[in-house]
Amino acid sequence: MFCPRVLFTGLLSLSIAAPAFAGSAAIKSGWYETLMLAVTPDHQVEGYYAEERGEGVTFHCAFFLHGQIAGAAKTPVKTWSSEVFPGSVAAAADGVLLTIKRGTEHDGCMNVMFPGIADGQALSRLSSKPWIGLLTISADKVYLQRKAGDLAGKGPYIVKNDVVAMLAYKDGWAQVE
Repeated sequence: MFCPRVLFTGLLSLSIAAPAFAGSAAIKSGWYETLMLAVTPDHQVEGYYAEERGEGVTFHCAFFLHGQIAGAAKTPVKTWSSEVFPGSVAAAADGVLLTIKRGTEHDGCMNVMFPGIADGQALSRLSSKPWIGLLTISADKVYLQRKAGDLAGKGPYIVKNDVVAMLAYKDGWAQVE
């Protein structure tokens, strides 16, 4: 589905350069349990962590992350919800290792996230995806179109603060999943 780019804010980083990094273990775009992770064409990593626990009374934990992959074992990232905390993400055999010393201090995360995030939380890859970035919807409602340039109408839509994965970007339009 295509959406006009002007309606998005967030984590978009595109570049023509695409150097290859050596080594067998590399961070890949995809779903890692509660983490959406995208690797941009210029080798930045963008993520959105969202987890919920409870029945009746529900607790929510959500935050973003961003960093530059430089070929090291661990990629330093900044994570944020209402505050910014440093952390890292590293490729693992079947997923990634996410480490945030103050991770449970993100909004709502104390009641949801395991304290082990401070020493590293292993997240298994559920699926690989060809994502090149993540976008946060800034408009109240954005209708999805089958082709770039189609007129907006009734049908499927996404709403303000939804996070979507970007598959392609051209001429002000983003193909999203």
